[in-house]
Amino acid sequence: MGALEEHDVANRGDRVVSTTLTRRIETVLPETGSREWWMLYLFGPLVLISAALLAFPTLVYDRFVWQYLWGPVVADAAGQPVTHEGIRAARGYNPVNTVTYLVAVGYSLPGLRAYLDHLNVSFDARLAYGFAPIIVAGGAMRALEDIGLLGEYAVLFITPSIYFVVTAVTVLALGVGAVACDRGLVSIPMLVGAVGTVWAVGAISWALLYGITSSAPLHPWVPAATTGIAVSVTALYYWSAGIIDVANLRHPLLLLAVFGQMWDAAQNLIGVTFLGYSPKLVVTNLVYQATGFSGSTFVLKLLVTLGIVWYLADAKEELNRTWWWLVAFFIGAIGLPMGVRGSLRMMLGV
Repeated sequence: MGALEEHDVANRGDRVVSTTLTRRIETVLPETGSREWWMLYLFGPLVLISAALLAFPTLVYDRFVWQYLWGPVVADAAGQPVTHEGIRAARGYNPVNTVTYLVAVGYSLPGLRAYLDHLNVSFDARLAYGFAPIIVAGGAMRALEDIGLLGEYAVLFITPSIYFVVTAVTVLALGVGAVACDRGLVSIPMLVGAVGTVWAVGAISWALLYGITSSAPLHPWVPAATTGIAVSVTALYYWSAGIIDVANLRHPLLLLAVFGQMWDAAQNLIGVTFLGYSPKLVVTNLVYQATGFSGSTFVLKLLVTLGIVWYLADAKEELNRTWWWLVAFFIGAIGLPMGVRGSLRMMLGV
């Protein structure tokens, strides 16, 4: 038997094993969408984590949860590294919490979709732009924590705690909006947008008031520059998309995705080039350290964002409409709060 034939036989064997394993898993798991399936989806991870904590408390809590997840939150609130049971935790992102947060976001998407479906929410651009102010408010609250204005409540607005706070406000606003919409009072996107706008304006005004009344150096040109760069790149993208013969490149959700990511890229560019900051995220900081180029994060984010929106535009008619909407929205939602936070922090010299 030749090497090629042996390879084909091995591949067929792997496929048989994979298919058999998949079928066994399917027979054990409850039917997708059933009540039992949702119980497993919601409580399965909690049960597994609780069992692991009971069985291996030192390994799971001290060496994982504390060192890489909760410890950095406490250290961020304290403004310095902290120690628990001799294990040191430093503030900021690390490879473990970065991957964990991404996995958590991905795992939450089916639940978010089911909740929105239950409320009979329409997945359109109006809903995405209604969500945007809440995302901006989250970034502004994170900046207020950086500045030190939140006191004992600071721990609620540090990653990952802030994700739960913003999600809770969003879920509540959606529920109230659904009731108001059923009674013909206001649409869901408008109510959600109003809640987010009030919250965002209040948080940003607090930061501005602090900057004006304190002795800290104020750099109002920073948010003007970061926002201007993001708007300019988005406008250039919109103009270029009109020349390229690819459907959906100008879709409002993709414009929001480009703007959000470019706002984050712009605050990195301004901070690293002019104010002595370094990128906070693990990947972007590694790229910056490897290249020594202050615009490396901007170029990286631009290329990745263009690649993603090109794929989403091309695949819009093929992907499930709800999943397409969620993915497109989350691309922008990842960048928006980082752009707001970085712009406010640098404006106030924090």
